[in-house]
Amino acid sequence: MHMVKFPIEWGKVREYATATGAGRPAYLDNPASVIPPTFLATVVYWKAIGNTVRSAEVAEACATAGVPFDITSLLSLEQEYVFHGPPPRAGDTLLTSERLHDVRIKHGRNGPMVIVRFVVSFCGDDDKVRAECWYTSAYVQKGKS
Repeated sequence: MHMVKFPIEWGKVREYATATGAGRPAYLDNPASVIPPTFLATVVYWKAIGNTVRSAEVAEACATAGVPFDITSLLSLEQEYVFHGPPPRAGDTLLTSERLHDVRIKHGRNGPMVIVRFVVSFCGDDDKVRAECWYTSAYVQKGKS
């Protein structure tokens, strides 16, 4: 499994807290602050996440459902953050990895869609998972209303 370093810089925590309206003094004034829970979404600036939504398994499901296997047909449906213990802090460096959880075909009123669920894990130096970000996305038919 390929791991990518994800440094948590206090300046970036402050910028993120300010930009998202999470103005707790702890985020803004403490160089060892815990992160706002959704800060983990910024991992996209360190790691090109989403390789799992372009996997052979997902391509096969799209072909079976008759849904375009095209990134422009991909919708982000949900993100869920799970913390295993205390939240990470500014100054920590986490290691990230991504894995496919499941792929399923669902038939809705506008036609078939391929639901993809994947997880980005954030580990500490001890290789223990500290947090996870669960993503749910869907490939859909374009032009249906």
